[in-house]
Amino acid sequence: MNVRINKNSELFFKSLEDIWAAEQIWYGSPNIAVWLCTQAVEKTMKGFLHFHNISYDHGHQLRPLLDSVEEIVLVSPDFKKNVMYLNVFGSGLRYKNMTSDPTPEEAKLAIARSMYVVEEISSHESVKKFMDEAKEVHAKMLKINRKATQDGA
Repeated sequence: MNVRINKNSELFFKSLEDIWAAEQIWYGSPNIAVWLCTQAVEKTMKGFLHFHNISYDHGHQLRPLLDSVEEIVLVSPDFKKNVMYLNVFGSGLRYKNMTSDPTPEEAKLAIARSMYVVEEISSHESVKKFMDEAKEVHAKMLKINRKATQDGA
């Protein structure tokens, strides 16, 4: 990353990067796209917990993170449903512990669900300014990348 970002915004920024990357590859590599979505949700919830000085396990299970987030703030039933949908995939995608790879349609759904989780976390006043900063820096990075691509760098 060649722009500066507040430490409290860093995990939110990385979650936006993961969703962006998933959007780029969902059709050709749906398994990687879905895995990126699970990573985005994980980073979003960890960013929220970090901001609230709540320790969390550094593993990749979404359920314990969801439980910790719920101890701080009331989340919608859709938030829970979206997190648990993605939790089904988890690390099994990368290590082939699942019976089949997700389809492109499942990858598109995973992207929508991860975006929902990010937006709901963004709506909480306690982290809004950090998520807004992450979104602003992410937009700058995309602009820098587009320019570099156009310039042939």
